[in-house]
Amino acid sequence: MKSIRPLLQTIKIEYCKISIIYIFFAILSCSCKNEIHNQINNSILFIQSGSVCGRGSGTDSLKITKSEILYSYYIPRLSDKPQILKKRGISKEEWNQIINCFNPIEFSKLNFNSCNVCFDGCDEWILILNELNLHKITFAKGMKIDNLSQLQLKLSALRAEFNP
Repeated sequence: MKSIRPLLQTIKIEYCKISIIYIFFAILSCSCKNEIHNQINNSILFIQSGSVCGRGSGTDSLKITKSEILYSYYIPRLSDKPQILKKRGISKEEWNQIINCFNPIEFSKLNFNSCNVCFDGCDEWILILNELNLHKITFAKGMKIDNLSQLQLKLSALRAEFNP
């Protein structure tokens, strides 16, 4: 009986050490996921979005980079030159707010490819370029996409700022 007690104590100590190691790796794993997410967000080169409607209606485009926002609006039947062309700088805080509105990995999995403009309707599109991927989705104008609702709201607010 006496020889079993030291063995049981050794097992308890080893079990405790293993538990601590598992906890350490679990914490490390979580921090690695955040680090990977941050690396992907930081690798975003630009976000571009816009809308297009059929029958010569107005078309707009919003391009957002780490340093500036460029907005253009033109009516194809009138001219291929923009009637409105505005740009402004962007702060690091605003850029971070925008890129933290969505998950780039989840965005790259979205598969929207509507063509309402093909039938004189309207479409919106979002294109995101990062160091690893270029992905574009096209969807019915005004459609809310669950995974992108925050980004859609931010892009809509920026459009309203440039073209009230």
